[in-house]
Amino acid sequence: MPDTAITNLSNSEIVKALGLPKDIITKLQTEQGDSFSATANQFISALVNKIVYSKVERMEFSNPFKKFESFPVRYGDTIENIFTECPVGYTYDKDAADPFTKVVPSVKVLYASINFEMQYCNTIQDTLLRRAALNEFGFMQLIESILANMGTRKSVDEYTAVLNMLNNADLYADGIEEVDASGALSDSEVYKTVTQKIVDTVTDFAIPCASNNKLKVLNVTNKKDVLLIIKQPLLNHINLDYLAGVFNLSKVDLIGQIIAVRSFKVVQDNVDSTHPSADPTAVGEDIDFVIMDTKCFDIHSALEDSGMIYNPKGKYTNHFTNNWKIISFKYFHNARAFKVKLPTPAAQASEQVGD
Repeated sequence: MPDTAITNLSNSEIVKALGLPKDIITKLQTEQGDSFSATANQFISALVNKIVYSKVERMEFSNPFKKFESFPVRYGDTIENIFTECPVGYTYDKDAADPFTKVVPSVKVLYASINFEMQYCNTIQDTLLRRAALNEFGFMQLIESILANMGTRKSVDEYTAVLNMLNNADLYADGIEEVDASGALSDSEVYKTVTQKIVDTVTDFAIPCASNNKLKVLNVTNKKDVLLIIKQPLLNHINLDYLAGVFNLSKVDLIGQIIAVRSFKVVQDNVDSTHPSADPTAVGEDIDFVIMDTKCFDIHSALEDSGMIYNPKGKYTNHFTNNWKIISFKYFHNARAFKVKLPTPAAQASEQVGD
């Protein structure tokens, strides 16, 4: 056939020769955005394959509170936590005549039930994904990434749930206490004040007393069981070498007893039917740091399973993952929370000028 015949072929003749849908040209001319790209690739790939490689990426996150999780709850839905208090002694009386007086032991009981029941679902449309993938490896990588994201989301939600629990003044010995750094003349003095409060609290935890926990029971915390949960900006400026000496640990080991957080506030989605464009907001107390005994955590896995169901008519598979937990707090172990009162910029500037 002469070259002129090839160049004079109409669009409809090209479409017919390639076996493409009759309305493909119309779609290419009218569809925009993602729809346009998908349709264009379907048309162009019949002539030349421009895509040579696809890389699937996703977010990865490990919940730092996971290591404090206790035994799983396989049956029932409630944990009973019992704390036996030390008896009160009295002066020995050699003439005492009644050895049968009852002294009832003092026992504190706390209950924790399943309070976190989350389910996650992803739909895998195998047929469509095969059309989107370049090869079997790319196809499997895409599916594995989609399903792995359910596990990542589980970790994020568990982390958020623990922060939400910790943002509660009722957990701590004296609610949320104030660290007064308003008289500091510089930022370094502010961080020195914060560091000293951490040191004072940790050393006080190591001495038996009844004032460091919510239930006001006589208790003590070994330094190896102390956990510091602190906002990242504060952690970046406090003297870790000084703290390591107080904890009697190396700086590396000390980091294992610190969890840095962006905030103790939890982001709450405000989107609803009346305000569909409302921005998410952070709710809760603006705590700066928490010092606690790791035995305070009462976290248990109650149900972790996965399953899937295939719809042969729609040719897709729904994959489900369940995550049920008990996320609670034991009030008879030592725990204190703090908020730093900072100097106002004007007052700080005034003091510096006066100097």
